Amino acid sequence: MILCQNAVNVINNTDPDISKWLFNLGHCNISRFDRFGQIEDINEAVSVLGRMVGLLRDEDPSMHAALSILASSLQKRFRLSGNLDDLVQAILFQQLAVNITADSHPNKPELLNNLGTFTQSRFERLGDVEDLNKAVSFKQTAVNLTPDGHPNRPLWLSNLGSAIQSRFERFGDIGDLETGISLYQAAIDLTSDSHLDRPCLLINLGNSVQARFKRLGDVRDLERAISLLQAAVDLMPDGHPNKPGLLNDIGNSFQSRFECLGNIKDLERAILFQQAAVDLAPNGHPDEQNWLNNLGISFQLRFGRLGDVRDLERAISLKQDAVDRTPDHHPNKPELLNTLGKSLRSRFERLGDIEDLDRVVSLRQAAVELVPDGHPSKTRLLNSLGVSVLSRFQRLGKVEDLEKALSFQRAAVESTPDDHPDKPARLSSLGSIVELRFQRLGEIRDLERAISVFQAAINLIPDGHPDKPGMLNNLGGSVYSRFERFGDVGDLEKGAISFYQEAFDLTPQGYPLKADILSHLGELFLSRFYHTNCVADLQRAISFFSSSATSLTGSSVTRFESACLWAILLRMEGKKSLHALEYAINLLPGVAWLGMPITSQYAELTKSGNIVRYAVAVAIELEEYETALEWAEYGRSIVWQNLLGLRNPSDDLGRIHPKLASQLKGISQKLEESLSRSKLPKEAEPASLQEVASRASILAAEWDRIIEEVRKLPDFENFLKAKTFDKLTPAAYEGPVAIINVHRLRSDALILIPHDSQDSKVSIVHIPLQSFSRQMSVNLLHDFSRLLSSAEVRARDTRRSERVSCFVDREDAFKRILHSLWLHVAKPILDGLAYKVRLPTHGPGDHSRIWWCATGSLAFLPIHAAGNYDSDIVGEKISDYVISSYTPTLTAILEQSQPYVTDDFQILTVAQPSTPYASRLPNTEIEINQIKEIVGVLRVESLISEEATTVRVLQAMKESNWIHLACHGVQDHKESMKSGFLLHDKTLELSELIREPLPKAEFAFLSACQTAKGDEKVAEESVHLAAGMLFSGCKGVIGTMWSIQDEDAPKVTKAVYERMLKDGKANRKEAARALHEAVKELRESGADFLSWVPFIHMGR
Repeated sequence: MILCQNAVNVINNTDPDISKWLFNLGHCNISRFDRFGQIEDINEAVSVLGRMVGLLRDEDPSMHAALSILASSLQKRFRLSGNLDDLVQAILFQQLAVNITADSHPNKPELLNNLGTFTQSRFERLGDVEDLNKAVSFKQTAVNLTPDGHPNRPLWLSNLGSAIQSRFERFGDIGDLETGISLYQAAIDLTSDSHLDRPCLLINLGNSVQARFKRLGDVRDLERAISLLQAAVDLMPDGHPNKPGLLNDIGNSFQSRFECLGNIKDLERAILFQQAAVDLAPNGHPDEQNWLNNLGISFQLRFGRLGDVRDLERAISLKQDAVDRTPDHHPNKPELLNTLGKSLRSRFERLGDIEDLDRVVSLRQAAVELVPDGHPSKTRLLNSLGVSVLSRFQRLGKVEDLEKALSFQRAAVESTPDDHPDKPARLSSLGSIVELRFQRLGEIRDLERAISVFQAAINLIPDGHPDKPGMLNNLGGSVYSRFERFGDVGDLEKGAISFYQEAFDLTPQGYPLKADILSHLGELFLSRFYHTNCVADLQRAISFFSSSATSLTGSSVTRFESACLWAILLRMEGKKSLHALEYAINLLPGVAWLGMPITSQYAELTKSGNIVRYAVAVAIELEEYETALEWAEYGRSIVWQNLLGLRNPSDDLGRIHPKLASQLKGISQKLEESLSRSKLPKEAEPASLQEVASRASILAAEWDRIIEEVRKLPDFENFLKAKTFDKLTPAAYEGPVAIINVHRLRSDALILIPHDSQDSKVSIVHIPLQSFSRQMSVNLLHDFSRLLSSAEVRARDTRRSERVSCFVDREDAFKRILHSLWLHVAKPILDGLAYKVRLPTHGPGDHSRIWWCATGSLAFLPIHAAGNYDSDIVGEKISDYVISSYTPTLTAILEQSQPYVTDDFQILTVAQPSTPYASRLPNTEIEINQIKEIVGVLRVESLISEEATTVRVLQAMKESNWIHLACHGVQDHKESMKSGFLLHDKTLELSELIREPLPKAEFAFLSACQTAKGDEKVAEESVHLAAGMLFSGCKGVIGTMWSIQDEDAPKVTKAVYERMLKDGKANRKEAARALHEAVKELRESGADFLSWVPFIHMGR
């Protein structure tokens, strides 16, 4: 190359050898570019070869070769940069080369072949079918002009196969795919194992056979593709420029086999090969962004299978890298943007961060804008954008997002020809969005339009297509909405019922959507019963709901809802409904754990909580108290595990029996995917309805088999089902536990009562709360929330002056609320347990203990402070009888081990007297110093001010037995998991606390505001920092329901620790009694309700 460059530098343009030297120099630059992929080399080649062409005369016999190599260099630069002008110039020069070359010339086939390749590239960029047809024609002519036995004939056959396969990908004609495979096979048959082109020919055939697998689903094609690609790997030497691409292709094949068969080992192989491709790719290689993207897809698939968020983060990182390396004018940029959006959407569904969804919309908008109108991928990208914007509407409720989604989906439909296989599905999606707008804005023309669009979709879809029942389902739903709006019985009987009945008749047993269709039919016949009062309609509704609930396949949410309605209607008929409710309770894990995105979680958990309370009320009504208690505990445990992101039973199984856990996860994923054809490979030929049903039934049977296998393992007997009563009774070993269930049907307390300290037996005492109702609970919470809001008790501070305004009104309001809790909740329970008042002459150790496990609105109310505070008579307040603690679930207090002090016992104290981004709390330092004085010889780790960073505090928590936090605390009302403690550098969020195991922690004192104040919007359950600490490993926690005064905290802290550390011995079991006495002192000192009521104890 240096020799060529030197020669070019010294000879002038008139020298007869200049063209030869320029040709050689250009060829050297191309070779170096092929090896290293540097843009400078290909730029130099274009420049040098362009100069050469300019010096040649038209009649020069080497002109066709010069034009062709210049065109080739421009094509290579186009592939690297995506600059369309380079491709246009390449085609122009190559066409000139073809035009000046006679058919009899030995180079004519090669010139035609290259022209076909360049034209095919323009088709792939712009989507003009005329370019594709020309490419096929040019390459076919090249083959026709090449005699049998010619060494290049295999290559021309293979390239013709590539063009015909592109035509298959554009139009979906399976005949084109078969022709392409035949051409690839013919090319291979003409080459020996030692032929230099054989590896590339094997690659082309392997990829083509894999495309047939994706279309027809025959696993034998996939196995053959892997075999062909593996043979290519064996033949291709290391260092070959095509080696990275080959490794990527074989990785893609293993990825496809994983998606088909679900064997995690295939996915691991895919990642191994794809990572090798990325590692071997020279920097700047024109295909490196595709290889990065494919590796990212495999990591996302592994996230979907194993649920490790680190895999999802890796997928996002790889795909972002692919996007960053790709210029906007590159033909692959839109698809790379779209697939990055898919990963971010997965993270949004997992973590619920709206910023991820905003980025998805932004990325997909950019993808659409980069694709010219008429391009075959434009419609699909518009459809994806519409789905993303619709998701944002469903999350935030902004009408402008609904309008945008409608606009994008309409554009997607209008650009899809009627004979396109995706047209019915896109019409159906458009109909769903139009119906959503009707539901939001109430415009009847939207409903009529939705019905029309759904009908158009059905008219285009053939009988037997697996999507037809779902589309009939949609149409029936819209017609039913019109019935609800206008009351026309014809819409109910001849419209909705007939459409759903047709969908029902089309679906075989086991079809995943059958449960939904059955449920909808139940709703329709229930509506007709309300309209006609015909008992037969009610009985048919019960039958449909029963069949839906007991379906072996289908959505867990749908079957759960059907079971609930089945139970409600049975009770309406005066029949026992426990067996229907048992189905609902047993379906709870599927509703809460198996694949539900966090964006849907709160609504589903709210619904679940209501149904669990209904089930418990019915069981109590039938005097099935043990069943009621088991259901109450199971429902609450599932709610808490989901809201706090705790380890669930599947995680426990994964730690001890990873193989079984992996199998279960894989089956769960496939069952979920069976509910939506959108999750199948886009190229897949639609399976028959019976095939879909059979696959789903096999998966359901396999699910049941694995569950039974798991339940045979030690400690997994109750896997994904409620703990039995005998497993829950130890929760009451130290004293009664009151589970309070409040529902519209009735309100009750179930009390677990230990017989005595020598007897492990536990009884259930049922105490009906006859004067308490759900509405009363809601009203009390409303009044209580308004009271706290008016008092502005948001943060621990020193501003006593602001709290004393309207003092009398607030005290009166407190008295009314606490008196109501006393009369209707606490007193009936204490009377039912025959508790006697403890006179002041008795010591604090004489008070009985009780644990409150409240549900619904009652979980936010201060039961521990219930009483008549207008009376001075002893016995009119709950504190005269018992020492109160709270627990979110029975499971949380099952642990019975006695506390003990080890040699490395440590107390952690954290104080923030002057948080940089919050008001000062000067008394927190006093509070910490008091603890140090009381502790004596026990070890104390103290972090104050700038020492108290999130990293240091979390680490110290892991190393400590007791934890005392004196700082600001905050409750995030939008996302409760972002509630936390304000440390020096940032907020230590509840989500972080839950993720961090605290192996030594026994007790925590959260001397901050709102540490036991829950989020009323979350499933009516009290999700707060104190409960978070309890589930992180602490056995007992002292927290506050709202903000406390800075000067009160040291008083309570001193009294609590003096009792818990009496005689220099640490005893966390004294925490509840110590707090009881400390609060009593504070109350009797004249403190107002706002000061003493917020302190509570949770756990043991």
